[in-house]
Amino acid sequence: MTSIESRLLALEDEQDILRTLYAYGHSIDYGLEADWINCWTEDAVLQWPNRPPLKGYDALRTAFRNHTHAPQAFHKHVIVEPRIDISGDRATVQTMFARLDRYPSGPAVRSFGRYLDVLVRCKDGHWRFLERICEREASRAETPIGAHAPI
Repeated sequence: MTSIESRLLALEDEQDILRTLYAYGHSIDYGLEADWINCWTEDAVLQWPNRPPLKGYDALRTAFRNHTHAPQAFHKHVIVEPRIDISGDRATVQTMFARLDRYPSGPAVRSFGRYLDVLVRCKDGHWRFLERICEREASRAETPIGAHAPI
């Protein structure tokens, strides 16, 4: 039987991992660059569909700046049903996602799929992405209001 302390620490770790997952969407949707960069380790890798992998802060910062943000383009990165597996200071997470965008006909799902993540506990105690792979399973061809071509 595990102790109450170890069970509490596991819950706190899971909660901090969820904070990182949520911060990714909130910060990219509203242009909060510092918050978004804080989601990543210095040597993190991000793999968006049909793009070369992005590695490290410089590449991530460039990708962030090239991405659309409110108020020029309103969209929402929505995650559901994260499955978190923690092993010491490393966690693997599978999370379903949908991206909601504005179209001339009204709001709609632009794409959906899942994120495959590896997060690590950093020296400051926070969990950050070491790797994020975006597996897009479907996307809409129409470009949303204020956005550029699908990524």
